[in-house]
Amino acid sequence: MEAFVLGSTQPSPNSAFSANSHNMALLNIYTTLTSFLSPTATLWLTVSLPVLGSYLLYQWLLPKPLPGIPFNTEATKSLFGDAPAMSREISVTGEFSMWLAHQVERMGEPICQVFIRPFSKPWILVGDFHEAQDILMRRTEFEKPQFLIDGLLALGDWNARYKTNDPTFRARRHLKQDLMAPNFLNSFMGPFLHSEGLKLVKLFEAKMKLADGRPFSVRSDYYHAALDTMVHYAFGGNIPDSATDPQLETISNMRSSQIPPASKDEPVVFPETPISPFLAAVHHAPDVLEKTTIAWAPKLSFWWWSQQPWFRKIFSQKEQVVPKQLDVAIRNFEAGEVKTALEHHLMREKIAAEKQGREPLLNSHIMVDEIFADMIAGHHTTGGSMGWVTKYLTGYPEAQAKLRDALYSALPEAVAEKRFPTFEELRRARIPYLEAVIEETLRLTPFSMTREATEDTEILGYKIPKGCQVFMVNAGPGYLSPSLPVNENARSPTSKAAKRRPHWDESKDLKLFEPERWLVTKEDGSVEFDAGAGPQLGFGMGIRQCWGRKLAHLEIRTIMALVVWNFELLEIPEALGGYAGFDGISRQPQKVYVRLRKVNSW
Repeated sequence: MEAFVLGSTQPSPNSAFSANSHNMALLNIYTTLTSFLSPTATLWLTVSLPVLGSYLLYQWLLPKPLPGIPFNTEATKSLFGDAPAMSREISVTGEFSMWLAHQVERMGEPICQVFIRPFSKPWILVGDFHEAQDILMRRTEFEKPQFLIDGLLALGDWNARYKTNDPTFRARRHLKQDLMAPNFLNSFMGPFLHSEGLKLVKLFEAKMKLADGRPFSVRSDYYHAALDTMVHYAFGGNIPDSATDPQLETISNMRSSQIPPASKDEPVVFPETPISPFLAAVHHAPDVLEKTTIAWAPKLSFWWWSQQPWFRKIFSQKEQVVPKQLDVAIRNFEAGEVKTALEHHLMREKIAAEKQGREPLLNSHIMVDEIFADMIAGHHTTGGSMGWVTKYLTGYPEAQAKLRDALYSALPEAVAEKRFPTFEELRRARIPYLEAVIEETLRLTPFSMTREATEDTEILGYKIPKGCQVFMVNAGPGYLSPSLPVNENARSPTSKAAKRRPHWDESKDLKLFEPERWLVTKEDGSVEFDAGAGPQLGFGMGIRQCWGRKLAHLEIRTIMALVVWNFELLEIPEALGGYAGFDGISRQPQKVYVRLRKVNSW
C-alpha cells in the first residue's frame, strides 16, 4: 500500500536523486546537532523528534471550527469530532434528525457547527425556521448536496439527482406537470385510493376478529397500500400486481384456531404473503438508497453493492418490467389514451419536443428511470406517514374522537344511510380537523433538509465557506420547543424582506399532539384550517419541495378517513407504543400496533 503524501503525486524524472539529496541533507543537519550533544541528549533528541512531529501532525488534523459559530469543544480534541457521540445515540434511537436537534438545544443558539467527517469542513446546523425557509426558498447560493445526489445513484437518471440550476432538472419536473392537477388526482387516483382504503378496512376487520381483542401490527399493511397506489399511479390497470390483495386473501381464509393463544396484551403476529418480485423490488429499493447515502464513499460503496446478487435481484426487476410497461404506455398514447402517469410523461415529452423542434424521446431510459424512482419515493414516504397518523390517533384518544365526530358531521348522508362515504363525498367535504390532524402529524415527525453552500456566504452573520453542508434542523427549537432568540440585524437581506406570519403560542408544550394548533376561528364563528399557522418543513420548501405532496396528502386523507370512520383505535401496551422512529430517506415509525374495535356495522 502506498503512503499518503501531501503535495504532488507525480514523481519527477530525478525523483530518486532528489529524495537521496533530501535525506542526505537531513542526515547532515542531524549529525551537526548531535555533535554538540552528550550521548544522553542525543538519545533524547532521537526519540523526541518523531514524537513531536506526530503530535504536531495530529494537532494539524484535528477539526477546525469556523470562527464565532458555537461548537462542542470536546469534539475538537478528537480526529473523529462529534461522529462517535452521534453514532452512539443513533445506534440506540435510530433518529438522526433528533440528534441534530439535541446539538442545537445543547448550544442554545440558532446556529452551531458539528464535526462528523474527518478532515472535512464542519456541518452547519440552522435551528431557526425563518432562516431555514430563506435558505430553501430564496438563497440561490445553496444547492442540493453532492452526497445526497450520490446517495440516489440507484435511481438512475431521475430528476432529483440534478442540481437546481441544471436545465435538465426543470425539464424533467415539467414531465410531471399534469400529475398533481385536480383532473389526474380526483378522476384517476382518487377512486383507486378509495377502493384501496376499503380493502384496508376489510383487512383490518378480518385481523381484528382473529385477534379477538389482542393488538397486532399494521405497519406493512400501510406500505402495501402505498405500494399499490404507486403501481396504479405509474401503470394504471396495465399491470395486475397487487401487494394488498394477497394479504387480504390469506387473512380472510384464516380461522381463529390458527392463532396461538396468549395474553390480551401479547400481539398477534399474522403471516405475510409474499408479493410479486417486481413489487418486492420497489419495496426494498429504499434500503439501497439509505445505505448509499450514509456511506463514507457513496460512489465506491454503490459500485461494490451493484456487484452483489441481492442488488441485482432488486434492480433486474426494473429492467424486466418497466420497459415492457413503457411499450404498453406508448401504444396507448399513440392511440390517444392518456391516463397513467407514464402516459402523461409521454404526452409532455412530445409537447416539449415539438416546441424545441426535435424528435420526442419516448422509448428511452429517461422514462424508465423517472417512473421507477417516483414509485419508490411515493410508496416509502406515504406508507410511513399513514403509520404515524395511526400512532398519534391511538396515543391521543380525545383527538381521535374529535376526528371521528368531524367526519360524521361533515358527511351526514353517509351516516344516515349507514354506509361508507364515497370518494366524491370525501373529496368535496370540508373537514378542517382532518387537515389539522395530518399537518400536526407531519410537524411531529420531522426530517431535516440539507443544502450545500456553492460559494462563500453568510448565515445569521457568520461566514460560511463554499462546500459546507447546511442542515435545516426541524426537530428542535422553533418546531418542537420554543424558538431561540436571533439577532434580527444578522439575518440575510432576503430573510429581512420576507413577509412573516406571527408565531403560534410557544408557551404550550410543542411536543404534544394538538391538531387545534392549525385551526383558526373566523369572525362568523366558523373554523378553518390554516396551513401557515406555524413552522412546517414536512415536504420541504422552494423549487425542490416534494413534487408529489398533493398526491400524498390525498392518499393519507382518503385512507385514514375510512379507517377512523370504521374503527376505534384502542389503547395498546406501552411496549408496543411510543413515537420512536428511524431516519433513512424519510422518517419512519419503528412500530405501528393497533387494537381495534368496530364502531359501526356497515
